[in-house]
Formats: sequence, structure tokens, C-alpha cells
Amino acid sequence: MGEDKQKVTSRCDTVASGIEYVLAIGLIFAILFNFINVVGRYVTGYTLTGVDELEVYLLISIAFLNAAVVSWHRAHLRMDLLVGALPPAARRAVSIFEIAVTLVVTSFVGYQSFHYVSRIFRLGAVSDIAHVPTWIPHSAVCLGFGLMALIAIDRGFALLRPRADRL
Repeated sequence: MGEDKQKVTSRCDTVASGIEYVLAIGLIFAILFNFINVVGRYVTGYTLTGVDELEVYLLISIAFLNAAVVSWHRAHLRMDLLVGALPPAARRAVSIFEIAVTLVVTSFVGYQSFHYVSRIFRLGAVSDIAHVPTWIPHSAVCLGFGLMALIAIDRGFALLRPRADRL
């Protein structure tokens, strides 16, 4: 059982690294688009149409998809000075509560986001200038929160397993 869990964890680490790589490239493109528009605006008086929308969509995607990666790596900001001082049983109870709240919130937001994305997909909505189908950037919110919910489920099961089986 432990070996299978390690293989899954290794695969998830690989996927998280891949997402980080793609998001880093997206950030480079967003910065490049911004640089081209600034130079174009002040040097030639010409800017690329729709690039501002694309930048915003890239940054939204980076924020929400990277939130899932940060959750996977347990690198999110924490205020756990007091929790660290608690006895082990109390720390475990706080962790279970934290995972439960995370699961409820991420599931709720992911669910609502999914319904919103479904509606704008059916409507065929596109952005005003770049004419990007708006379901694409909005789906980053749904995907990010959905992944965070799955991570919370995984962490919850890991926390509830007997100590000998925990990683």
C-alpha cells in the first residue's frame, strides 16, 4: 500500500511541476506582451489589440492554477505558531477541522464556478476585444478550486489513516 501511495505522490509531483512550468511560460508571455505594448505605446504610438485582455486572463489562470500547486506542495501561508504549541491530539483535531473547512469552501467555489463556466459556454460568450471564449479563462477558477478540493480529500484520508500507514 505504501509503495502505491508513493507512486501516486510521485506522479502528482510531476504533474505539479509541469503545471508550474506551463504557468511560468504563461507569466513570461504576459510580461512580454506588456513590454511590447509599453514600447509600442510610447515609441511608435501603436499597441497590440486585445493583449491587455490576454494578460489579465493569463494572470487569472496563473493565480488559480498555481493555488492548487501551492496546496499540493503545502507551501501556502500559515499562522500556526499556537497550533504548533498544542499537544499532538489537539494539533490533529485542528488539522482535521482545517481540512474539512478547506474541502467545504473549495468544493463550493468549484461547484459554483463550474455552473458559471457551463452557462457562459452554452451562451458562446467571448471577450470584447480579443474575442477569446470567456469559458476558457473562467475555467481556471473551477479547475484550481476543484484540484484544491481533491488535494484536501487526499490529505483528509491521509490524516484519518492509522499512523503506521501515513506518509
